[in-house]
Amino acid sequence: MEIIPIQTRVISENDDILEVIVTALQSNGLDLIDHDILGIAETPLGTTEGRVVNLADIEVSEEAVELADEYLLIPEVAELVLNEADEILGGIPHVILTIKNNTLMANAGVDKSNVPPGYASLLPVDSRNSAERIRQEAKDRYGRNIGVLVIDSRTQPLRLGNIGMALGVAGFHPVVDDRGRTDLFGNEMRITRRAVADNLASACTAVMGESDESIPAALIRSAPVEFVDASFDSSAMWISPEECMYMAIFDQWRLGGLEAKIKERMTFEE
Repeated sequence: MEIIPIQTRVISENDDILEVIVTALQSNGLDLIDHDILGIAETPLGTTEGRVVNLADIEVSEEAVELADEYLLIPEVAELVLNEADEILGGIPHVILTIKNNTLMANAGVDKSNVPPGYASLLPVDSRNSAERIRQEAKDRYGRNIGVLVIDSRTQPLRLGNIGMALGVAGFHPVVDDRGRTDLFGNEMRITRRAVADNLASACTAVMGESDESIPAALIRSAPVEFVDASFDSSAMWISPEECMYMAIFDQWRLGGLEAKIKERMTFEE
């Protein structure tokens, strides 16, 4: 498998992102072939979809001011987080832990990197639709059957640094279910499912970088995936909170802390 970084000029809101990417490929003597996968970062993609906002245009609520004070955020960013998040779980200075589209992520995807000063980027409205649209455009314009992967970055609990995460997938299965298979010693696999799309997203992130590299996409060639004529959103990669080791324990801890506070209050009142 090859992962080829695609360096481009700075992408603007008026750009056709597929055209920019293919032009950059061709300038380096490359072209799309069948069963390639394009991994595209969400910020440049969102830029072309109107998902960059001027913070000066944001009306800040009292709730956002309180949230900004608690977690040391710009109030306008806090307002965007409130608008974008499905649930706010807590946070540390400068970062709020949220759930968006049933996925744990920082600041609900609101980001001030790789946008002009005074602006912030939001996640694409529908990453699955974006991936499928680009896949169809590649087929219509260039006659190529490819896969498309919309990529964001995330952190892992108790691990330093960012890795890649798939927001939307088109053209290949994002998860492989190994349950029921046996290992080298004949032991049955009971819970193992391989996060193929997330693993490919991390491989792309390794060559794309996240600062001033100007590499908004990567070409994945000869990937060990099952290509299909379908697209997937993050629901195909979800796991319920009850099945998630981190969330289940986190919920137990939260409830345990609440119970302890109630018992402490009752003891004090007695």
